[in-house]
Amino acid sequence: MESSAWINQDEISIREEQWKDRIGLFRRPPSRIPTDTWTDAPLLGNGDVGVSIGGEAHHQTFYIGKNDFWVQPHLGESEEQRIGRLLRDNGRRTGARIITVGQISLLMPGLTDASYDLEQDILNAETRGSFRNEQVNLRLCSWVSADSNVLVTELECMAGKLDVTARLHAGDSATDEVYHYDNGADPEAIWFRYAANPGSLPQVRRVAAACRVIGTNAQNKWLFQNVEASFQIREGERLAVVTAIVSNRDEPDCLQGALGLLNDYATGGLDDLAKRKQNHRGWWREYWRASSIEIGDPVLEKYYYASYYIIGSCMRPDKVQPGLFGNWVTTDRPKWTGSYTMNYNFEAPYFGLYTGNRIALSSGYCDPLLAFLPLGKVLAREKLNCRGIYMPVELGPDGMVCSALFHGQKSNASFAAVNLLMHIYYTYDLDYARKVYPYLLAVADFWEDYLVFENGRYVIYDDDIHERSQDRKNPILSLGFVRMIMRAMLHLSAELDRDTHRQPKWRHILANLSAYPLMERSGKTVYRLTEEGMSWNDRNSLAVQHIFPAGNLGLDSSPEELKIAQDTVAEMQRWSDFNAFPTYYAAAARVGHDPAELLERLRAECERYALPNLSIHHGGGGIEDAAGVPACLHEMLLQSHQGILRLFPTWPADRTARFKKLRAVGAFVVSSEIENGKVRYVLITSERGRELKLLNPWPDRGVIVYRDGAEGQAIAGERIQLETMPGERLLLLPG
Repeated sequence: MESSAWINQDEISIREEQWKDRIGLFRRPPSRIPTDTWTDAPLLGNGDVGVSIGGEAHHQTFYIGKNDFWVQPHLGESEEQRIGRLLRDNGRRTGARIITVGQISLLMPGLTDASYDLEQDILNAETRGSFRNEQVNLRLCSWVSADSNVLVTELECMAGKLDVTARLHAGDSATDEVYHYDNGADPEAIWFRYAANPGSLPQVRRVAAACRVIGTNAQNKWLFQNVEASFQIREGERLAVVTAIVSNRDEPDCLQGALGLLNDYATGGLDDLAKRKQNHRGWWREYWRASSIEIGDPVLEKYYYASYYIIGSCMRPDKVQPGLFGNWVTTDRPKWTGSYTMNYNFEAPYFGLYTGNRIALSSGYCDPLLAFLPLGKVLAREKLNCRGIYMPVELGPDGMVCSALFHGQKSNASFAAVNLLMHIYYTYDLDYARKVYPYLLAVADFWEDYLVFENGRYVIYDDDIHERSQDRKNPILSLGFVRMIMRAMLHLSAELDRDTHRQPKWRHILANLSAYPLMERSGKTVYRLTEEGMSWNDRNSLAVQHIFPAGNLGLDSSPEELKIAQDTVAEMQRWSDFNAFPTYYAAAARVGHDPAELLERLRAECERYALPNLSIHHGGGGIEDAAGVPACLHEMLLQSHQGILRLFPTWPADRTARFKKLRAVGAFVVSSEIENGKVRYVLITSERGRELKLLNPWPDRGVIVYRDGAEGQAIAGERIQLETMPGERLLLLPG
């Protein structure tokens, strides 16, 4: 085939028929809503506002959450007072937490005993419901606008007539803990506003919601705690209930902001809403075009894309980042404060964004880390007499600390650095690298001071591998992170021309850091969790997180290292685990575990632990499990973390697969296909013009390289090195 026929192989078209089975089906109302953990309800969101839908047909309730609506107990304190309190309150929660915004309910008594049929359409980011009994047949379609904090619920009456009341309620209906509360029923809208904290300081987070019915005249009424809009819909009629949600982080006067946004959406009527809905769908179509996979397994493909739907619904670069349960918070008392849980939960949802070419979505990840950095330096100095950063396990946005719990672990700040480095390596965005360099340097500072050099090696003491496991010496997780950070600092120091005088120290640490502890199990040498302390645990995947996500081992490692890693994965059998799903599968793929078993086990987890809203939930938190399927499949299809691209490195030889626009280290965007065990082509875009290293997919035939469609160049060898130019497209075909 001519090279020109391959050149657009990375174009991604949206074929509707592929998405028909990627729908969440609800034949009964969800049972876990409201909840203090993860809900099984239909999910909508735009990366800031999240909506989950509960209730029976005659009482549909839309629970509204917002990523920036947090209780901030430190307000009114001086920085000195705050630091003193956090230093004293060792092991205690501070009261900082995310809370719910409120609910809007559609009360429709005429649908009592109606059938319940609702579907969550992830392609278009909307839910559609059909409720009917002998008297009424009603259809609903709800969506949260991709580019505005607006919830739209469209109603269409197919038969009969129905009286409807839209009720707006602020806060958690079980507690009604709202401060500076106000609500109203104006001729044009119903609304509420309130604050997350008592007091009147300007930093207090405030929120407002305003609602209006479009397409008919509604009677708006004030009922003390609630406000209501009542109307009737008849056969053949269509109308919409529109709710705008604005915080004082969005607009200083959040109520006027909500009313203004609502008026903007309402002025054009239903026809204008239809256009806005198309724009909303357009945003999601572009999101789906960022990358794609086809692996001949409808189940895995379904939960692969559903995972991206969850992340795309709760995360945006210019918004407050999501906590444990994303923006689907339905109570004022979420478990674990709904925090940024720093010993894996906060980091995990981002794992699939770098290889999945959705980098922009991840760029806000660094914000809470940089905001915490000044306090982290104080904690390191005062608690451990070290430079650098020391991080407790529960944080919030804007430098908030949700608890003074450290659980004996020194690794949280290092774990948080993983995604900063993935962002840098997969994009080579040096402006971003400069932005986060102070944080990375602080992590390096910490380990320079905390490590003990004795008997010719660096040792880590008193750092727990599991929460409060009281370990004495050399946890494997921290040993992996130290290697990761020192290697990164050497690289960044050279790239950015910063702190070059410190390179000898970093090299010395790398050269003399204690080896990973080992032990014998089932006649095999495997990784031990610590050198002195916990040896093994039948939960979690801490024994292989130095492989993924830390990136210290892989198929380019020595045969001896690789054998230990492979045997550890096989011995762990952590296929179904409370906390391991986001990391264990990807680590197994990185070291070449049997791909047929990987796919079989991964599919079984999707089928066993999937909820009707297509989320996978093992119970260790909330949104972190959305990383499990993408991270594993990407490592099976394309690896690059050791500086060389490997096509289909852990893939069954008898299975056809293709991927488009996955991202590789070095800022390369890659598309390829395998059929009958043979790679058909490789199409690579070089964003930064860096040197490309590739394991030759056709070592017996050589490679023909076409650059931007120019005449091909023949190259041979097991490993290929190519100079590239920024923006250059390279097509590689078998010789």
